[in-house]
Amino acid sequence: MGSPGVSLPPPSRQLSASDPEAGMTLMVFIGLLAIISVGLTVVSPSMVRVWDRNSEDREARDIQLIANGVIAYLQQNNAFPASLLILSPDYVPLPPAQMTRNARGFPRYYSVHPSIAGFQNSTGLTGGELVNARFLLISNLSQDAAPAITTPASFETWWNMNESTIPPLTIHRGTVSHLFYTVSLIPKGNGGSFSIDHQPTHSNGALLPPHGRFHLMGTEIGLDKDDSYNIPNIDFALTTNIGYWFDPLCVANKRWNPLSSSC
Repeated sequence: MGSPGVSLPPPSRQLSASDPEAGMTLMVFIGLLAIISVGLTVVSPSMVRVWDRNSEDREARDIQLIANGVIAYLQQNNAFPASLLILSPDYVPLPPAQMTRNARGFPRYYSVHPSIAGFQNSTGLTGGELVNARFLLISNLSQDAAPAITTPASFETWWNMNESTIPPLTIHRGTVSHLFYTVSLIPKGNGGSFSIDHQPTHSNGALLPPHGRFHLMGTEIGLDKDDSYNIPNIDFALTTNIGYWFDPLCVANKRWNPLSSSC
């Protein structure tokens, strides 16, 4: 009995370049490449725009966080921060490296109006200076903004700049004049003393210098009947505009009086 026949698979067919099916395969491959190429041409700019928009949104959020930190520092320390680095991490939840540079690695800039750059709360601001209680935060995602703000005029130039015409540019304008209240202290005779933000002014028995300036909300104010400031008769934290006058002819402990009352 003969061995059963074994059927072998037909030999595999190899396509040559001249084979019609090979030509069709090559044409399909080229067609796919063309479709992918056209798709990338259409999609890539759209993806870039989305990426840029996301970067700009993130930068706007970071700048707002930093601006809030500047205000919180001012309120707590009665002074503007000397630099952005001092805000991390207690006032702004960003690491130091992200305080001074944006996500693209370009510098962020912080500037207080030059006319009040040396502001001291114990001295306060005049009415003319109060309008300049402002600061700027500037960041550009495409290049170094390099604002070089050294004068009031250069500050105003950046304050009034229309950054919407330069989309990668982000500018935060911070106004803090609403955090200040006026303190008016007027002598009607020799003597007395007072303290503002823990800095005393003594009369030494002579006439006190009149004081009329704006100070930060929460500033500690002390009014003492003695010629050298020691233990105040009146002591409070500033929460509104106030005015007092000192009269040595009033009875003891009533020599400092609100402007609208008698001894």
